[in-house]
Amino acid sequence: MKDILTSSADVLAEAGFMTRHVSVNAREALVFESATVIGFLLTYDDPHVLIEAWDKDATRVIADHQFFLRRAGQKAWNTYVVLLAAGNTDYASLAALSAIEEDLVGTRKIARGNIRDIPDLRAALLPLLPLQTAPKLEAVDMVAEIRQRATELQPRAVDAFFSSADEAVVIQVLEEAQ
Repeated sequence: MKDILTSSADVLAEAGFMTRHVSVNAREALVFESATVIGFLLTYDDPHVLIEAWDKDATRVIADHQFFLRRAGQKAWNTYVVLLAAGNTDYASLAALSAIEEDLVGTRKIARGNIRDIPDLRAALLPLLPLQTAPKLEAVDMVAEIRQRATELQPRAVDAFFSSADEAVVIQVLEEAQ
């Protein structure tokens, strides 16, 4: 995987977000926007650094973009700060990351560690990504499918089932087939 920031920009762009790189407290960050969401994504090498620096970094990125947020109107109510770390997350760090996500002051937050590959990144960004559609299945020939599965019945009984014959006739054929 490329670095988390570049990969995040790719994943968000695939989902229809516009992205742009910015600098926050000498740290590279990502600003992303869709028709309904605005957000800021910050990356860290280690979850412990994320836990220590997130509040200062989030405050700074929001202050730097306050005019952008004011012009966003209703969309500003749906602002995210995404905090991602590549390093291992121990139990204490996991609890601290959960506490960050529960802090809804100012913005919504996504805070995750153990980001090692694209599936990890997609899982972290899932609250922002559009719903995935169900796979499109090919049309099934129901008559052929039923014939294939009804091998224990005599062919005459299956033919009667598919015919436009009266219900009593179909029942009679089925009874004779047993």
